[in-house]
Amino acid sequence: MGKSKANSLGAKTWSSIVIFGLVGQIAWVLENMYFNIFMDRTVTRDPVAIWVMVAASAVVATLFTLLAGIFSDKRGRRKKLISIGYIIWGVTVMIFAAISVENTMKLFKMEQSKAIGFTVAIIVIMDCIMSALGSTANDAAFNAWITDITDETNRGSTDAVLAIMPLLATGVIFGAFDWMTQDTWRYLDGTEGTAWKEGATLVANGNWVMFFLIIGGLVSLAGVIGLFLVKDSKDLKPNKEISYKDIIYGFKPSVMKDNKNLYFAYLAAAISGIANNTFMPYIIIYIERTLGIANYILAIAIVGGLAAVGSVVLGVLYDKYGRRKFIIPMFITYIAGAVLTVFASPISFKNVSTPLWSFAITGFLLMFATLGLSSIIAASIRDWTPVDKVGLFQGVRLSFMVLIPMVIGPIFTVIITRLGTPAGVDQFGEPLYNYPPQMFALAAAVQLVNLPIILKLRKALKENLM
Repeated sequence: MGKSKANSLGAKTWSSIVIFGLVGQIAWVLENMYFNIFMDRTVTRDPVAIWVMVAASAVVATLFTLLAGIFSDKRGRRKKLISIGYIIWGVTVMIFAAISVENTMKLFKMEQSKAIGFTVAIIVIMDCIMSALGSTANDAAFNAWITDITDETNRGSTDAVLAIMPLLATGVIFGAFDWMTQDTWRYLDGTEGTAWKEGATLVANGNWVMFFLIIGGLVSLAGVIGLFLVKDSKDLKPNKEISYKDIIYGFKPSVMKDNKNLYFAYLAAAISGIANNTFMPYIIIYIERTLGIANYILAIAIVGGLAAVGSVVLGVLYDKYGRRKFIIPMFITYIAGAVLTVFASPISFKNVSTPLWSFAITGFLLMFATLGLSSIIAASIRDWTPVDKVGLFQGVRLSFMVLIPMVIGPIFTVIITRLGTPAGVDQFGEPLYNYPPQMFALAAAVQLVNLPIILKLRKALKENLM
């Protein structure tokens, strides 16, 4: 298949892609990173609590993406699911403003030790509800809409832009809202600061109420804008032949056999996702506590900003020269970046805080390769998704890109973290753990397992001249 002349998406379509891509990722960054921080700073430092939350939300998100994908294909509509979904999604975020150990103690008349576990359960349940709505609006409807409106001539650049949205979203939250999440600690010498140190006493938690209300309102506002901005593809038609019995359609051996390239791409996404999830849920806590870099905002800004710029450049190159030429270099860069990041840590810098420049260099290599590899796989999945069953396959896509990675990936790091010695105790007197740099070695090891699949994927891309 030769290269065709690129189709222009137009300003209105690009505006929709950017608004919903960015705001959706702001909500997902909140869910994937800041819920972890919220749990860690206000409820419990136990890494198991974060893993349970991550895994449970992944299961719920996948189920609802499967159901919503079928619904949108049957109806031949994505716009309302996107817009109304974002509105309600934002409301669920705002509800988190009312969750705290203190409120649980007051509402259920519990002592603190029981209230901690009960609050963990409340957060997990609410996270599942939020994930159900977010997966319906974003993973099922929005991602299917992206596939509807793009083709092989512009998917490289489109997915490259979408690939940087998590980093841009992280930058928005860090730059505008992170100060609301900062705890205030009093140290042994009587001074105060926002970073935990051994022996520190908690003075006050951050303003999480304002944090959740503002971000939830932003997500709902995007949904309102979508009612006027988003337009379904003219080629999208209702598919009455699809039924909810087809929820297992994408998992049938016959379907897999007929779409081998698609499932190679799914498998590559799953293994890469497991590698990424050995460190991503814990990255902010790792930078702050393990590395001793108090200004983690600057660290993430440098790493994320440079990686985002590199990813956009890669997207242009993908469309111009073909993705197949870049998949192996991105794979090698990922392994190198992960291994080097292991040593940009207290392993090399003993008895002192890890220098920001050290983590910035290795972190950039790892994140740049993560984005580059992810966008190749994502664009390939769109290319090989059957055009008449785009919504139906969104749940299958999420099973490989979210469910499997988020259930399996974090547990590896939980195990090696809990095997370590606690760094101290939190405000509730419970053990406080530092996440180890060896989690990046786990990422490299898991990604190496992906090599045979990456080679098969490269061959498939070459045969299709993509």
